[in-house]
Amino acid sequence: MLIKRFKFTESEFLKNVSYQMVGTGLAQLLPFAATPILTRLYSETDFALYTSFFAIAGIFVVGAGARYQYAIVLPKDDNEALRIFMLSIYISIVYTILLFAFYGLFNNIIDHDLGKGVYFIPLYVFFFGVWTSFSNLSIRNKSFLKNAIAKVLQSISYILVAVGTGVLNFSFNGLIVAKIFGVLVSVAYLLNRSSVKINSSSVRTIYSFESLKGVAMKYKEYPKYGLIPAFLDIASVQGLILILTRFYSTTDLGYFGLTNLVLSAPLGLIGGSFKDVFYQRIASMIIRRDFENALRFFKKSALGLFLIGLPICIIIYFFGVDIFSFVFGKRWGRSGEFAAMLSASFLVQLVVSPLSSVFNAASKVKVASLWQTLYFISTFLTLGVSASVFELQVETLLFLYVIHEVILYSIYLLLQYWTLKQLR
Repeated sequence: MLIKRFKFTESEFLKNVSYQMVGTGLAQLLPFAATPILTRLYSETDFALYTSFFAIAGIFVVGAGARYQYAIVLPKDDNEALRIFMLSIYISIVYTILLFAFYGLFNNIIDHDLGKGVYFIPLYVFFFGVWTSFSNLSIRNKSFLKNAIAKVLQSISYILVAVGTGVLNFSFNGLIVAKIFGVLVSVAYLLNRSSVKINSSSVRTIYSFESLKGVAMKYKEYPKYGLIPAFLDIASVQGLILILTRFYSTTDLGYFGLTNLVLSAPLGLIGGSFKDVFYQRIASMIIRRDFENALRFFKKSALGLFLIGLPICIIIYFFGVDIFSFVFGKRWGRSGEFAAMLSASFLVQLVVSPLSSVFNAASKVKVASLWQTLYFISTFLTLGVSASVFELQVETLLFLYVIHEVILYSIYLLLQYWTLKQLR
């Protein structure tokens, strides 16, 4: 039964990748196509606030669902998967309430210039947490088309609201409001299309407290070994933005915000769409104990991602300034300089990040947590000392950051390969 659920043919795998590629591609392409309009409606300061907001929100969003949503794809029994799903939703609700309750605490410890915008962080965290739970439920059911449509709707909503608030000169940052609204629309669509039915009978049986407690204990490794390392991981990923926010000018942060926005598009298109389908197929092979093919599939995937990313990396490195100046306006050429500097780190992240689901599929999240802890410590030591002690120029900081990323992600790739090899 389980093998039938997870078994992929080559054609089915390609079809699901295509759904993800097309859906995620449109979801990334549409905002990218609208960015030349947004760069003429919003200032560098607006982009700086947008970048800071989602760097901070991205750290807190890790706690939504307590990582249980990533176990939804694993159980043999559908009812057990639904219990994990509901558990993650309930945890997201409680977690959001706690964020609102302790607003004053984290508002004082985070150095930002968001003003009242910080109140929107718990709201975004909740919507994104619910979206992640529904997304993983769709992955389990192989409803990749629904996920693709949800992502496209999210992007369309973001564009419409961002352009509208920009034209109307909305008092609060329209980019932030637009992003939150887009996630809300995506959640509403997945909820409407979901097979989850909640009634009095199901609450007493499938979703009772005892049944939820049971799956919470059964899959406790996900919060136990995944939660804190995931916080460290996302804090490390956002580390460069946090350091720029703290030690460098708002203008440089705004320019970097556009760079980050643009480079995230191919990372989301290629890496994000590939990761979901890769996770299910590698999990299927591990469940069947087909370790030789799993290892072979891993190596082919790494090579394929490298061959896709290399031309993009070369184009960004040699033509980044010209492309940014032409597409987004001459004043954004500085963002192109930043993109050229970061091209090598872009390539290594594109190859390695989508394959990280190996650890979840192999139930080896502890190995990933060790790397994430190392990554967190090395990131903030490298960037923090460079900015606060040596007071390096932003260009030098980015150069050191790229070296750090190449080294750490290479270690991550080796750990992924070693994890699969050990299963044999």
